[in-house]
Amino acid sequence: MTRYIRLIFFTFFMIAAVSMSAAQTTTQQPPVDSIEDAIRWDPEDFPQWARDMRRFDIIAFGSFPFAFLAAGIATDAIRWGRNDWNSYYAPWPFKGAGAYDPTTKEKTVTVLTAVGISLFIALADLAIVKLKRHSEKKRAERETRTDPIIRRDPPVKQKMDSAPKDGKP
Repeated sequence: MTRYIRLIFFTFFMIAAVSMSAAQTTTQQPPVDSIEDAIRWDPEDFPQWARDMRRFDIIAFGSFPFAFLAAGIATDAIRWGRNDWNSYYAPWPFKGAGAYDPTTKEKTVTVLTAVGISLFIALADLAIVKLKRHSEKKRAERETRTDPIIRRDPPVKQKMDSAPKDGKP
């Protein structure tokens, strides 16, 4: 037993020594006027597709826990209904001790359903944001576009200073 403990301590200290010897001692950073300049960044520094992808990731990963909860309750309720509402198959809030334990396949279906729901939510958000951005762009183009001004002056009557050459008035 002590042999394993010594081996663990030896491995730990060797890893610590190697990681400290490879550590960087100084950082090469460009000079900044203040800490606010170093921390401040502008969203316009990134292309629009990267910002859209980041929003998609945040919404997809953020909605996954809620989608997983909904998918789990839905699959439990469907299983309960298919088995004639037997209390052995009751869904999570009503589950008792010794209740049915889902198989690996059922768990996989639940997780994949939750992934699908969260991706659908993220795609719907992406579509809504792109449509809003497109309509705002079109509206801005309409507001900045100027229609040409067409002036139609009435025809000017010319005064006749002399009589026509043929002598007729």
